[in-house]
Amino acid sequence: MRSRHGLENRVRRGWLFAVAILFVLTGCAKQGADVNGQRVHSLYNVIFMLALPVFVVVEALLLWYVIRYRKRDSAAPPQSFGTRRALIAFFLIPTVIVAVDYAYGERTLAQVEKLDTNPQVVIRVEGFQWEWTFYYLNEGVFSTGKTLVKPAVMVVPVDQPVKIELVSRDVIHSFFVPAFLFKRDVIPGRVNMFTFTANRLGTFPAQCAEFCGLWHSKMLFTLRVVNPADYLAWIKQTREAILNVTCPVQGSSVRVVAKDISWNTNCIAVAARSPIALSVVNQDDGIDHNFAIYNSPSRTDRFFASGRFAGVATRDFTLQALPPGHYYFQCDVHGPAMSGVFIVK
Repeated sequence: MRSRHGLENRVRRGWLFAVAILFVLTGCAKQGADVNGQRVHSLYNVIFMLALPVFVVVEALLLWYVIRYRKRDSAAPPQSFGTRRALIAFFLIPTVIVAVDYAYGERTLAQVEKLDTNPQVVIRVEGFQWEWTFYYLNEGVFSTGKTLVKPAVMVVPVDQPVKIELVSRDVIHSFFVPAFLFKRDVIPGRVNMFTFTANRLGTFPAQCAEFCGLWHSKMLFTLRVVNPADYLAWIKQTREAILNVTCPVQGSSVRVVAKDISWNTNCIAVAARSPIALSVVNQDDGIDHNFAIYNSPSRTDRFFASGRFAGVATRDFTLQALPPGHYYFQCDVHGPAMSGVFIVK
């Protein structure tokens, strides 16, 4: 009898220790680096607190019956049947738990899905295989990476609402920032929108969370949350970087090469008042590219555009003379991730 009580005490202490560990682990869950992420974290805590008593009671009863009613002889064990009270409790307790969980879940979902009506920053996010481009619609600049080489960077100000418009250029992608406890699919032919307010400074890794092809694992980006003054300085620096690119004149012929979804240059300079022989080389096997020239990254006026064609192939064109000035070129299939400055001197 004494040994049995000792075993039961050890089991009871073991369960108390396990419950304490679970509470400690709850505090290790990410709290979210933005307002909505913190709401999701609070919902997680509610679900955990509702699920914990169920887990403890079920496991405790299971161990109790295994120990208390383990088979000791060859006689048939006694049979017992449930009561009406037990049946009512069996249905009533889960109903209360699910009802509370549902109410908290619906409230949190409504808060996360609600769009801020006065965002301070509006960013059009374009995803394609396998890179991201961020258009800052109010500031007139964009940020992108170098496909398979350099991940893109999104910069946002702290404590200011940001509106995101998600667009896919090809297949389904997914915009996922783990620190924000948030993911939203990027679907071809559809604009998905959401707003968030980052309330913690820092640099947060992010990625595509929907398998989108061979180099899905390299479709990464970084989200930087900075104070408003640093944000304005970054916008100014980005705008100047786009306008101040320069390179030597190449003469009357130009050869541009597309490889690994990148051009071999981000600056082309040609002489004014004479046609230019343009050779576009696509070394990406099975991937479409084209070459187009616009007045600026806003692309309000287009001066030239080749047809899109798959690699491996080369196409030759003749560019009519353009007035002196700075222009913008890109692959229309992949956007600013394949772009540069076209200078006519």
